[in-house]
Amino acid sequence: MAYGLPGSQDSPSSGGLVLALKNRDFAIIFDWFASYFFGFAIAGFIALFLGALPSRGLDSLRIVALSMVFACASTVCGWLLGLLFGIPRTLSRPQAAPAPAPQQGAAPGQTPAAAAPTSRVNTNLEDISDWLTKTLVGVGLTQLYFVPHYLWQAAEKINNAGFRWDGSGQLLAIALFLYFAPGGFWLGYVGTRTILTKLLDTIDGPSPAVVDAALREGLKIDLNGRIVDSTNPTVKSADAALLTVPMTALNNSRQLTAWGTARARHNDLESATVALQEANRVDPADPIAKQALATVYAAQRRNADAEKVIQGDQDTELAVFLALYEPPPQGFTRALEIGTRLLRQPEAAKSLNLHVWLASAYGQQHKHALEQNDRDLAERARKKVVEEVQAALDIDAKTKSLLRSFWKPAPGALDDDLASIPPGDADLTRLLGP
Repeated sequence: MAYGLPGSQDSPSSGGLVLALKNRDFAIIFDWFASYFFGFAIAGFIALFLGALPSRGLDSLRIVALSMVFACASTVCGWLLGLLFGIPRTLSRPQAAPAPAPQQGAAPGQTPAAAAPTSRVNTNLEDISDWLTKTLVGVGLTQLYFVPHYLWQAAEKINNAGFRWDGSGQLLAIALFLYFAPGGFWLGYVGTRTILTKLLDTIDGPSPAVVDAALREGLKIDLNGRIVDSTNPTVKSADAALLTVPMTALNNSRQLTAWGTARARHNDLESATVALQEANRVDPADPIAKQALATVYAAQRRNADAEKVIQGDQDTELAVFLALYEPPPQGFTRALEIGTRLLRQPEAAKSLNLHVWLASAYGQQHKHALEQNDRDLAERARKKVVEEVQAALDIDAKTKSLLRSFWKPAPGALDDDLASIPPGDADLTRLLGP
């Protein structure tokens, strides 16, 4: 148990312990307690030998040896009890829907998820732990009044059979038990809750490297609001690994988020919704899980649910997209406010989605201004539509047909944000064609 310099993060000093507590570095905390626990034990055995030596002579060596054996037994018993109390429980969560079957006409780049394994983690050890802890606590509470008497009787038997130290043997047995049994319990409980839990998470669930790779990219939607698959080979490889893992093997919010994003990128929105809803329930403050769930809701056209998820976190392209489907003028006004703030970011100028959706927002503003007979505002909005259409075409000329469909929609089309601009508008005709 080696440490660095006093006061460093790896130091058992008070400063190092405070820093470890802040950083939730349980390895240092565990090692710190173990060092002091066994350090005081060694000092106690030395004091016991020196105290027994004048009256017991060399027999004090036998007393110290038996004390160490009894201390080890008490520590192990306490450790086993801590293990029973600390065994991690498998999270109980809703089952994900089966992966959808291949469908004709699926969007390019979107393939159905592989079928998830149907086996589940065996939790017999958890059940045994649960039964034993409840039984021990129940029996202990009913016999609580008699515990001091039982302890004193047991200490007397230990003294008569082992220590044979009249006047001090019983007190020694009680002291050893009360020191080493709770200490062993603490070591067993904390070690199980930290080391064993992480070990089981690594065995049962996906590896941290796979989870990190899957979350390297957030979920993205195309101009039509559909989730697009990643083009990054590392992300695609991580997604493929996650698709082979059953949802019941996931152990924390981060794993659930990675699994849900992998499912969403492979067009399994139902399973993705279940996983991401659970991730948000486990850790409501996780921004990655919130954004992923809102994106899946948007792809399902559950715009009201998406708005609830990202409430208070408005400056995103997804928020601009959702605002376009709110009633005017509040909807397009909010979309323009968010989009204007996003355009101040250097990387936003290269976002095709943002420019297309801002063109749609200005188109809605143009229509509303005409309805309010505000010709000046309508003309300003028309000019902004032309600017955003030009910016979108500069990024990707293939969006011309989509933008033209907004301007000259087919009968019954839902996306007609630019339809209020006359079909013969010279600027849009120049950009989008006649």
